[in-house]
Amino acid sequence: MLCLLLYSAIMTSQSKPMRVLVIDDDAMSRDLLRVLLQAEGYEVVCVDSGEDAITQIHHSATAPGLVLADAKMPGLAGSRLAGELRSFCPPQTLLLLISASRPPDQVIARFDGFLLKPFTMKDVAAMLAARNPPSGAIKTPARRERWTVVHGPASRSPSNSRLISIAASSAPQPASIKDERRHPQQVESAETGLGGSSSDLPVLNETIYRQLAASMPVPQLHQMYALCLNDTRKRIHSMRQLAASRDAEQFVRQAHAIKGGCGMLGATELHRMAAQLEARGLEAAETTGAEEVNSLDEFSAACDRLERILGSRV
Repeated sequence: MLCLLLYSAIMTSQSKPMRVLVIDDDAMSRDLLRVLLQAEGYEVVCVDSGEDAITQIHHSATAPGLVLADAKMPGLAGSRLAGELRSFCPPQTLLLLISASRPPDQVIARFDGFLLKPFTMKDVAAMLAARNPPSGAIKTPARRERWTVVHGPASRSPSNSRLISIAASSAPQPASIKDERRHPQQVESAETGLGGSSSDLPVLNETIYRQLAASMPVPQLHQMYALCLNDTRKRIHSMRQLAASRDAEQFVRQAHAIKGGCGMLGATELHRMAAQLEARGLEAAETTGAEEVNSLDEFSAACDRLERILGSRV
């Protein structure tokens, strides 16, 4: 009887899905990652800041087996967030930094690895397999100390951490992603406008579309595209106002957010346009703004093209 009970307990523990903590201040990115991860059988918890992530871990009886933390967030983020996460997660928790642009190497080094958006769930599984974590949920240490936010460089660093980096999805990627691997800080482009630079790219990456369609019902997938398009259009409207007010920093931030979400969904044309606007955005404060307005008009037209393609498949 005792052996039977022990066997039952072991099987129950092994059958528990791994808990994944997603930390991202962008609601669209959080929702997309939640759907993709849940489709793979993970238990997913999402928070919108590094501070909320530490609070969630502190008050949870089960620590995450995997943490996906966006690199560009206000407040607790980057190296400081990595230090806090290591203070509260067990050693076997895999900490991955994610972003649509490659962060500085010294920031990546504080995590166990880096995933450049767009990445696939196969990339996530490869990271976990390389780390070879124990199956099932990971329990938090019984003893906990009251957490505090570190305001300086984090002092703790894992002694046995191994840097893993996946630059992008194994699926065929648009040229903008290939350029970004070579030049992390900007996407090279010979054109000043967006229409000509994206005309040779497909509106939708069919490989990514098929992979996503295989992981969830098509109506749910199209709902994700609709949410993405709605989010992109709202950001384009905001970018028009930011261009008019010469707020280059927020203009770039909006373009970066669009680039990440559209890339994950294989919206190739929108991803390329957002990447170019992000790379050129710092010039906005030094120009009349007319070029940005024209580019945003083309951006809106690209949304319409993707919507028509998806509409023909319903």
